[in-house]
Amino acid sequence: MIETLNQTKAKVIIIGGGIIGCSIAYYLAKTGIEAIVIEKENCVGSAASWAAAGILACRASTRNPYAELCRHSLALYPSLAKELQKITGINIEFTQSGVLCIFLTEDEKKNWEGLAQRRLNNGYTAEILSSEDAQTLEPAISKKALGGVYFPDDAQVRNPRLVKAFACAASKLGTKFLTGYSVDQFLFSNNQVIGIKSNKGNILGDQFVIATGPWSHQIANFLNVNLPVKPAKGQMIIAETAEPIINRPIHGLETYIVPRADGKLWVGPTIEDVGFDNRTTLSGIHQILASATQLVPMLANKTLLKTSAGLRPKAKRKPYLGKLTQYDNVIVASGHYKNGILLAPITGKLIAELITQNNTSLSLEPFGIK
Repeated sequence: MIETLNQTKAKVIIIGGGIIGCSIAYYLAKTGIEAIVIEKENCVGSAASWAAAGILACRASTRNPYAELCRHSLALYPSLAKELQKITGINIEFTQSGVLCIFLTEDEKKNWEGLAQRRLNNGYTAEILSSEDAQTLEPAISKKALGGVYFPDDAQVRNPRLVKAFACAASKLGTKFLTGYSVDQFLFSNNQVIGIKSNKGNILGDQFVIATGPWSHQIANFLNVNLPVKPAKGQMIIAETAEPIINRPIHGLETYIVPRADGKLWVGPTIEDVGFDNRTTLSGIHQILASATQLVPMLANKTLLKTSAGLRPKAKRKPYLGKLTQYDNVIVASGHYKNGILLAPITGKLIAELITQNNTSLSLEPFGIK
């Protein structure tokens, strides 16, 4: 890596140090490519990548490109967890415990059972449970539950540890992380992007990746490119229980309750279209608690430790992956919305392939910016 006064250079410049940027950095570092990750905050993974439940759910019943992208990414996790722990010593707590989705109304029952049956018809896993069977699987759920659907292939991961592990592994393999750097504009030569002007100096590179989540449209604006990604706020609460009350994530009423190995419970999220307002609010926390205590009533007596909020990158399409047509050395990896944690491995793998081979093992055509 060449460094001069107030100027840095690398083969690849990754803008954004969230889960997606760190995953791309890791998969690139494995190929030996020198890269720099620039992050405007003082540490990586401090936004939506941290304020997430870490659910890895792939419940589609079809083989459309997005569903296949999710399946391929979930399949990478078992070996990835071992790989990252070997390199960094960090246990990302990947657990394939499945997710139990319970329903409290006839409409919910019809919708969930319909999805489960379609999955079964197409050769995917799902188990339709009676009220009694659901209670046997998770005794703490509400006695009002009409039943549930168990998705045994779904999993979870400790997402803050995952971001840290990606970043640590990439760093050990040669990636440089520059935190507290914000992008002021791009640098050009003959209509070709050659670098970034930051608040701390110029950063030059051969290829550039925009992986700045809900801020991606702002970065793309510097290139006069319209990237329709906007923030969607999700509030969450963290509770604590001395003894485990559930053994796997519970989903219902658009709310997750996710048990951690340390006795903490992550509960949420809200889905709010409020721009870049990332405050936690009384109404949002009330909404989460009202839904969660309907699903697992004994949760009401547990200790509330913390509230948090993150801004997910919501795109018109899911997600945007690939080169900009206007600049062949600028790549976008954004718009993952609720599935940034799930899709991080496959995104990192495919973008690394695109950079190093100019070809990918899964087609990115369905995820281009159109």
